[in-house]
Amino acid sequence: MTTQAIEKLITNSIHTAFIKYPEGDGGPNLDYEWIPTEQSAHITKAILLDLEANGFQIVKKT
Repeated sequence: MTTQAIEKLITNSIHTAFIKYPEGDGGPNLDYEWIPTEQSAHITKAILLDLEANGFQIVKKT
């Protein structure tokens, strides 16, 4: 899996989490777009850089 594919996978996961659980409690005032995809991508890059700096790497199980 390429670095770009991993970034896209994580970005989509983060963005989907904010869409599915926008308030955390599932309250009646759901705002389905409260974090743009670009911000999810920024969070992804920060997570990957921090993991790498601490000696971790993401690998695909075979």
